[in-house]
Amino acid sequence: MRISRQVVPLERDEDQAVQSVVVVSMPIEDLRTLVAHAAGYTAKYSLNSMVGEGTTFANVRNKAARVARNKHHILIQGEAGTGKQRMAHGIHQASPRAAGPLITLRCGDTTPELLEQELFGVMLNPDVSHQGRLELASGGTLFLDEIEKMPKNIAVKLAEALTTGKTCRIGEDVERTIDVRIIAACDSDLKRLTERGLFARDLYECVSKSVVRVPALRSRREDIPKLAEHIVSELAEQHQMEPKKILPETDKVLRDYDWPGNIKQLQSVLEYAFFNTTDSEIGPSAISLMGDVKPDNKWKEDKEVFVKAWKAAGGNVSRLANLLNVSRVTLYRYLKKYGLEKK
Repeated sequence: MRISRQVVPLERDEDQAVQSVVVVSMPIEDLRTLVAHAAGYTAKYSLNSMVGEGTTFANVRNKAARVARNKHHILIQGEAGTGKQRMAHGIHQASPRAAGPLITLRCGDTTPELLEQELFGVMLNPDVSHQGRLELASGGTLFLDEIEKMPKNIAVKLAEALTTGKTCRIGEDVERTIDVRIIAACDSDLKRLTERGLFARDLYECVSKSVVRVPALRSRREDIPKLAEHIVSELAEQHQMEPKKILPETDKVLRDYDWPGNIKQLQSVLEYAFFNTTDSEIGPSAISLMGDVKPDNKWKEDKEVFVKAWKAAGGNVSRLANLLNVSRVTLYRYLKKYGLEKK
């Protein structure tokens, strides 16, 4: 076991010479855990910060507050872009584990081998062994985004670790105790995927004791004006710009649209309108909607569909990545394929 020792001065004389010190000594791995707990792995959002006054969303928020207080793992389901990550932050903050870390792992961002190492940790050689997210989240919450993309063998192993409260790093035989709550997010119907044999039943039964379903934006149209106002206000504050007013006729355009990309798409559309409106009011002509282009559409094969989405995002890679719910790396590949210039 490797030990970290830090010497901290306690007293100095008039010439600033050290008179007494304290030596802080702890295992390296305990130090890493301490850093994880103290280095900002906390919830950025509360449930109360989630905008929505209509009955549909109020009921969901109230359920999230209730399940936050119990000890079960939680499954958040909803279409892409509905705000599942923000909901996970709010649940963590409202839970008895709020003082512990909130660690995030996106299951679809890497290879199965690297995902397993990220989750459980890995011993690289006899002298170097890294903690996984499970250990770092001990005492707090591990948010698993896109859990439906987790390979079955890894999911079975995770279910066993959650059931026993014990985990081993890849390449080691040493069992370590964990105390972790899982909040999992899924864009699909995880129960149906499990019934079809596409997702591990053991893990589904672990995480589905409490289920929170986040509604699509088209199912809570009454919240769109407040959401739009909140997004524009945040943009003005973040970029230290003058606030802009959304005109009533613009609100009508926003409410009448189906928003296949949900809140993420609304955010992108309003960002484009905010930065491309020269006066203090956002009118209907500033709103560039995606029309029939959906996050799951055939933009990877159809240049015309991709170009339409590209124009709707104002030629901005970050906005289009949010709109289509893909990584910037993926977009750069398709920009090159279609001969488009990134901004």
